[in-house]
Amino acid sequence: MVPAAGGAGLELRIANPRPWSPADPFLYDLNLELLDGECVVDRVTSYAGLRKFHVEGNRFFLNNKPIFLRFVLDQGFYPDGIWTAPDDTELKKDVERSLAVGFNGARLHQKVFEERFHYWADRLGYLTWGEFADWGGAHGFGDPQGNHNHQREWREAVMRDLNHPSIVAWTPFNETIGGAQNHAEAHRRAVEETVALTRALDPSRPINDTSGYVHVETDIYTAHNYEQNPEVFREQYAGLTPDKPNGFVYKQTGVSVPYAGQPFVVDEFGGTWWNESMAREEVGKGGAERKSAWGYGKTPESIGEVYHRIEELTRVLTSHPHMAGFCYTQLTDVEQEQNGVYTYDRKLKFDAERLKKAFGAPAAIEKD
Repeated sequence: MVPAAGGAGLELRIANPRPWSPADPFLYDLNLELLDGECVVDRVTSYAGLRKFHVEGNRFFLNNKPIFLRFVLDQGFYPDGIWTAPDDTELKKDVERSLAVGFNGARLHQKVFEERFHYWADRLGYLTWGEFADWGGAHGFGDPQGNHNHQREWREAVMRDLNHPSIVAWTPFNETIGGAQNHAEAHRRAVEETVALTRALDPSRPINDTSGYVHVETDIYTAHNYEQNPEVFREQYAGLTPDKPNGFVYKQTGVSVPYAGQPFVVDEFGGTWWNESMAREEVGKGGAERKSAWGYGKTPESIGEVYHRIEELTRVLTSHPHMAGFCYTQLTDVEQEQNGVYTYDRKLKFDAERLKKAFGAPAAIEKD
């Protein structure tokens, strides 16, 4: 029992603390009561998870053990509500669907996800990156008011969600190549300011300043790469090493700051188009003949070819000695995007065990 005081911190000491992790997502129940003498004036119940997530060199560590991020891109779309889930059960099921095929987390893309999604991620042991909904600097790097609006709304998102143990990193921007090319100095300053703001709000998590590109100041170096040929894909990262970081230059980061030995994550890859019913009609006709549906690369000739691409592209990343994680595109089909592991109405397209073997394969960087 402590005196009530606005803004005062309260430290709770726990004997033999039990850390939160995907393998053991243990949460402590909290029961806070405001007392007036013996009378309970107000009561709040909540929960808390104890975990440490940090960067050392080019690796991520969870509770001081190396961890490889096996993420999936999740845009949180639903056929009947678009960005609104039909009910709380579906938020939980999307986490379970991802875990069932070998992912240990998600890059939450292009929307600020529901608080209840983070609740289920906490409960089920699912790692995430909190991200803002933007692309290419759509809010306008050349517009001071647009930058101010972005930072104000981003601050609200971070402050709302920073106590969730499942969130392990922040991503305030996505693919800012347009803003960087058209307003280079304004882009640099806006990204630097937003990164500084994020660190001030939450110094406990690493920051991926701009997913994919263009990097300005970042704790995590990321790239988007939808190359479908595994051998070409492998060659593109052959020179990646933290010992000689300037020897690696990814083709899409021409205006980014150079890689400097941070954890490197290909946080968009794969995206192979597959829709079985449409494939029966359109195999071999190429992307231009897919009508309203699309994915990346030449139309696969068979589901076997899709498996080959998924397995071999993923193996390039898990076997790389200096790759810290990946993010596969994507969890479900979304409107015209027919490149999900599941269909838009959440039917699994592939064999779950085969996907789990590919996405959950041991990663080279986790080995001491």
